[in-house]
Amino acid sequence: MKFSLLMATLGRHVEVERLFGTLVDQTYKDFELIVIDQNDDERVRKLVDAYSDRLEIVYLRSEKGLSRARNVGLGHVRGELVCFPDDDCWYRPDTLAYVAARFAAEPELSGLTGCSVDDGGVPSQGRWATEPLVVDRYNVWTCATSYTIFLRTAAVRAAGPFDERLGVGSGSRWGAGEEVNYLLGVLDAQLRVCYDPVLRISHPEPLLVLDEKAFSRVRLYNRGFGRVLGLNRYPAYFVLYLITRSVGGCMVSLLKLNFKRARYYWIAASQRFLGWTD
Repeated sequence: MKFSLLMATLGRHVEVERLFGTLVDQTYKDFELIVIDQNDDERVRKLVDAYSDRLEIVYLRSEKGLSRARNVGLGHVRGELVCFPDDDCWYRPDTLAYVAARFAAEPELSGLTGCSVDDGGVPSQGRWATEPLVVDRYNVWTCATSYTIFLRTAAVRAAGPFDERLGVGSGSRWGAGEEVNYLLGVLDAQLRVCYDPVLRISHPEPLLVLDEKAFSRVRLYNRGFGRVLGLNRYPAYFVLYLITRSVGGCMVSLLKLNFKRARYYWIAASQRFLGWTD
């Protein structure tokens, strides 16, 4: 089975080269890397040229917006398996081999997801389920982020395009959630997706420093989170549970006099509500 790896990129160079290096080191070699470049300069094109003798690379350009870039990339997929690495994530040498083996062993499997860890192996980018699960619309929030999702091409076709109103660079208020919304489309097609915590993709934790940039990110991400809840008609009790959980984090942080963390949780709770009601 051939993989098609869709990597959209904007504003990064060192991180992209790190990913390229880990792809060169993959023990499973049957894959193409589809690079969708949104930079105004040639930083990524130069990297593509430098690695073109070691990787099969399809180089594309697109307008700004992560979902727009992925939709451009989907039009060029030639593999049987599709994934969406971030430009600042990286793979272990056996990542693609592990995923290919799971799909080969389970013909009924349409999708496989894993968890995100930092360079020390500590979970990053949110909370993660610790046990293997069949993914559904309620546990999906602790089972997937874009770069930990692997799908058969048939599942990609069933899901259709990414919603370009969602995600980083969309120009809307909803700066995240496009990948969960996309995976919900796969689930709506009655296709089987499993979560495997052994499958770990490395990605830095973006919220180690709670500064104004981090608060801005939390605002956009959680508004997008709430929007996806609304678009997919989640019941009010489940939405309120997710909001209340963040309010609880805010209260605990206040008791500990950790005011920055309390602000983070309050922004998360309020923006989830606003996104849900948008």
